[in-house]
Amino acid sequence: MKKILLVLAAVAMVGMGTAKAQFNETNNILYHALRSPQSNLLNPAFFPTNNTFYLSLPGVNGQFGFPLGINDIVKYDRKQKLSVINLDTILNVMSEDNRMRMGLDVNLLGFGLKIGSFFFDANMRLVNNINIGLPASTIKTLLNGNMNGDDPITEVTLMDGDLLNFQSYLETSLGAGYRFRKLGLTVGVHAKLLSGLMNLQTDNTRITIETSEDLDKVTAKVYYQIQEAAVVPIDTTGGITNVVSNVIDYVQDNMSETIKSLLDVQGGNNGVAFDLGLKWDLGPFSFSASVIDLSPGIHWQKNVNTLVPEAGQGVLVFNGIDLHDAFENGFSTQGMADSLQSFIDNIKPRTVLDSGDYWFSVPTKINVGASVSFWTVMRAGVLFHGQFDRGLISRTNTDGFNLDLEIPNTFRFNTTLSVGLNLFNWMEIIAASSVVYDGEKADFFNPGGGVIFTPFTALQFYIMCDYISSIRIIEAKAMNVKFGFNLLLGKGGRSRRR
Repeated sequence: MKKILLVLAAVAMVGMGTAKAQFNETNNILYHALRSPQSNLLNPAFFPTNNTFYLSLPGVNGQFGFPLGINDIVKYDRKQKLSVINLDTILNVMSEDNRMRMGLDVNLLGFGLKIGSFFFDANMRLVNNINIGLPASTIKTLLNGNMNGDDPITEVTLMDGDLLNFQSYLETSLGAGYRFRKLGLTVGVHAKLLSGLMNLQTDNTRITIETSEDLDKVTAKVYYQIQEAAVVPIDTTGGITNVVSNVIDYVQDNMSETIKSLLDVQGGNNGVAFDLGLKWDLGPFSFSASVIDLSPGIHWQKNVNTLVPEAGQGVLVFNGIDLHDAFENGFSTQGMADSLQSFIDNIKPRTVLDSGDYWFSVPTKINVGASVSFWTVMRAGVLFHGQFDRGLISRTNTDGFNLDLEIPNTFRFNTTLSVGLNLFNWMEIIAASSVVYDGEKADFFNPGGGVIFTPFTALQFYIMCDYISSIRIIEAKAMNVKFGFNLLLGKGGRSRRR
């Protein structure tokens, strides 16, 4: 017993590693919510032991994460009785690789079937993710200007690197699992086809301000690369409204071609991924591990465009104002207006022909968990969750671009402790809290909760709200909400699984 408890404690402390973590807006409660078939999405070795069949009806999973809470941005000054923006506090909280993350996953349809010791499942869902970079260097420049004490800095960087990426794809999976009854061991695997719908990202963006040594001239330089790809051709010349209209019209007129593109593994915007999982039951104790979305990413090959500034780089020069000349001959803004118009013309986007195909990753997740059941009414669990966010993996053509390609690779993790109560055999209530360590300090309280409600033998409703970084709204930085319906059929529709 002592050895098993030590293993549980070790799993709980895995999140206290030396790698730097960030806020993690994942839904970890679902992992140990074994009454919900959706736990199979986080570990393919999790499948019903009493329910012989389930049908997963449409459900939604919304994610949001931001490195700053409201109270990090705005502070209330009691002496002056007003709210002020505290830039020093913002800088203390932020780091160069902080990002605002949003996601919306829609579970379209799924089912699972248990036959003896075998289990088979299939699932289809729509995945949408957007990440926006929030560089701390920009705020430092706005706060300190181009001065380092009394010494001027001749060049400052406002923005640099990957500032935005968006990816939307359809995930179709087939899975199977097998339980070795004598060993108490269950293994499972999912094979997935990832059908890319749209990808948009800025893999290289730079905005710099240069000041001459005698401080009589300021030069701003702007460069960007916007990479876009989609399952259907996109015309960006008419604005966002025209883009949406063109996409809708194309899909309606070329439905068969659109479907063919989604299924074209060799020449389309597609990829493959695998989930691997295992679970080991030892009486009231259970240990598990899984790797989700083990994948080289999505290979974007069709309808690929790269947008760069028309003139290669936008340059705006400000030579100051001669006050003596202004008083003698009057002040004219024509020269400044002409320079600004030329700058705008130079940074207008142009399309790079034959910009090449590229690979863009899907986040790979690692789960290591353990749980203990107290009779049939209570279960306590611990989960270590890690996630690799790699973004743009490779690009076949980098000729003609002004900046070298830099590929970000971020690893985020947290540890979640959860407790579930089975009530009346038709309701499970789960409470949890996540522990996050950012390399300097640990945040021990990031609460979550969920309810799995099965009022009728076959119909189930679930709602999970996890990783609320604080109960106080002004301190909250992340949240994940998941809800949906299932149909449970077969013997033991209201399962009391451990």
